[in-house]
Amino acid sequence: METDYRQCPGVATFNTGNSVCVLDPGKIKAIILTMHGYKLPKSLSAESLEAACHADRPERIFPIKTIVEYAPSGGEAQTSATGYGPTKVTGYSAKNDVWTLQDYDASLKANIMAAKNVPFDAYFVDENNVIYGMNDGTDELAGIPLSGVYPGGQDWDASGTEANLTIATMFKDYEKYIKNANVKACDFDVVDALKGLVYVDFVSTESNKYKLVEHFGKLDITSYYGSLIAENATTALPGMTSATYDNGIITTVGEGTPKLASPSVLQAAGITGIEGWQ
Repeated sequence: METDYRQCPGVATFNTGNSVCVLDPGKIKAIILTMHGYKLPKSLSAESLEAACHADRPERIFPIKTIVEYAPSGGEAQTSATGYGPTKVTGYSAKNDVWTLQDYDASLKANIMAAKNVPFDAYFVDENNVIYGMNDGTDELAGIPLSGVYPGGQDWDASGTEANLTIATMFKDYEKYIKNANVKACDFDVVDALKGLVYVDFVSTESNKYKLVEHFGKLDITSYYGSLIAENATTALPGMTSATYDNGIITTVGEGTPKLASPSVLQAAGITGIEGWQ
């Protein structure tokens, strides 16, 4: 006769020993967001991370840096008792952590606001180049599922506080994350390799003459990219046959209004950190 045996789930996988080299978490310096289910490059290097920052969606990663303060919130055990029975753990409260960035950036705040309900996955990067994620049963570090992100902070200077920007990360299932937490240690400067993209516009000053301007905030960045774009005109500006840069102006030769190539094409040509506003 077949007999089914039951095991206590709390004991079957329970141990209390310490690692021979205990991980000492450092201060988080960056957050990497990915679309849910997408992961960091399998072979991690500064070059592969930069390429991933410029990849075509949905494979693109979205880094947020540099973080200078961390305010944890939630994740505490929730308990209850029935009558005169003992107190029992019923679950854990929602985990909504808040991260303060080094600099206020209106462009970043606008983009985070627009993505308020996007269910990203998140990786956290500390000062020791350790990346924190989850073990999903594969040999690749998975991201931590979030129910959303949102911006906060102070939009203008006050008498005692400068304008500042915060990003809140809302964990989808904090208990699941803790049970499956995993890390990946890197031997290169991860934070330095992360390059988030900024939306830009070509603004016409006269016929065939343009400035490159940040879409949010209208900062003129032509001097930063003008020479690179001119040197790689046929690649960076599809449809243009050539371009020149002089004294803060990009002059194009070709039909129609110039538009930037995709970030992946630009990055391959050495032009990083920008994407044309669509």
